[in-house]
Amino acid sequence: MTYRDPSDHAQESSSRWRNLAGMIRRMRVKFSEGTLWQLAGIPKEDPRAEVFPGIGIYARPPKSGSPEVIVVQIGGAKSFAVAALRDEVTRQAVAGGVGVGETMIYTDKVVVFLRANNTVEIRSAGGVALPLATKADVALLATFVNGLFVGGVGSAVIPPGTVPQPTGTTVLRAE
Repeated sequence: MTYRDPSDHAQESSSRWRNLAGMIRRMRVKFSEGTLWQLAGIPKEDPRAEVFPGIGIYARPPKSGSPEVIVVQIGGAKSFAVAALRDEVTRQAVAGGVGVGETMIYTDKVVVFLRANNTVEIRSAGGVALPLATKADVALLATFVNGLFVGGVGSAVIPPGTVPQPTGTTVLRAE
């Protein structure tokens, strides 16, 4: 057991220590617009928090969600920067269970899912992704259709089972 004297308590309860301890905290988002967001509990006349997302990623929470942020105060009591953000309500409603080795980029309406089985899905939040035709599939169908109309015939009878069937891509799936 370590001995603590009154100077330890004085140091830990000093305004400098309280300021340092309050520099990083979790807060709710009241309003988001551009890169400046209004935080719940912060007076409207105070500067809004600036968001620092990852490079190439920019997101604004839906109004139906419940966004939370990790705020860092780096320039004084009224200088807020959002260092991390999440919306657990939307994540639970849309993302559900993301498996090991999987990544999902989502909004409340659209999902891009990088699956562990080497597929990429693009679909609506509640939709089901299906295999897509490849460029080779479409070219084969175009060649077949063009062959039917050579010389302006246009009324050829197609024997059953002779129409090329798209095989689709095994990597990209979409709705």
